Amino acid sequence: MSNPETSVRSPLTAVVLSLAATGLGQVYCGRIARGLVLFLGSMLFAPAIMLASLLPQATLVLVALMLVLLAVLGVYAFAVTDAFRLARRVGVTFQTQDYNHPLIYTLFILVGLTYSTGGVFLIRANYFEAFLIPEKSDMPTLLPGDRILVNKSTYRRQSVRRSDMVAFRVPSEGATWVKLVIALPSDSVEVKNEAVFVNGKELVRELVPPVAMEATTHSVQCQQFLETSFGRTYRVLSAPTRDPVPDFPLTIVPERYCFVLGDNRNHSRDSRAIGCVAMGDILGEVQYRVWPATAWSSLGILVQ
Repeated sequence: MSNPETSVRSPLTAVVLSLAATGLGQVYCGRIARGLVLFLGSMLFAPAIMLASLLPQATLVLVALMLVLLAVLGVYAFAVTDAFRLARRVGVTFQTQDYNHPLIYTLFILVGLTYSTGGVFLIRANYFEAFLIPEKSDMPTLLPGDRILVNKSTYRRQSVRRSDMVAFRVPSEGATWVKLVIALPSDSVEVKNEAVFVNGKELVRELVPPVAMEATTHSVQCQQFLETSFGRTYRVLSAPTRDPVPDFPLTIVPERYCFVLGDNRNHSRDSRAIGCVAMGDILGEVQYRVWPATAWSSLGILVQ
């Protein structure tokens, strides 16, 4: 029901309200249906993130997420500019409606803020969290400057597997590390002269030709290998160092623990330095590179 009173619609106020809650500027200008559509459209990204965390790992999933993010940003930008134009158009002849009330505006803002802050916390805690790779211990799979997405829902649906790349807390360091899972509970593991043995069998390594190595190792002088572990293949480096990483003696991985190594074997602090990693300290599986340190062709799924 409309109110016969007229009121001036300020373009500045319309813009401020749109910035506070997407679509609120349209409500302020009497376009409540348009405002509600924009308000709900701005909330699409969180459900898309939750759905993506449940889907099989695929570059297409990451592309779809980026498109949804761009669409949400587009909705936000459109809402601001549209509210400004609407306010100028209705000017001083606007007839106020029952919903043109400070209490309604406040409710829009509170719902928007609660959803955005709560959604970010929910996503980071339970679905995806982004991390920056600061060092070269996981080359050539990850380069310093890469930004990755860690899926925190993976291990609520399945167990950790050998050759999974995982992010985990290191309480003794007060940091989060990213490494490759080599051995699981009850496995025997040994590292001797760079050779890795799991359950008494040496992991097969095949030397990668120098041409392929130069394209992926970011000017590091080293040898690159394809290492195969229980049917999964990934790349590792063997680079010279003044301080060789010590061998790891034959050990049985305890229950609820796993053994991890960095891909850059001679330049990585991993289970050889801190021991086996508690399963409870694993945050999730590293799935996507969302900001490559070098070529954009490496954007997407982390293929091992």
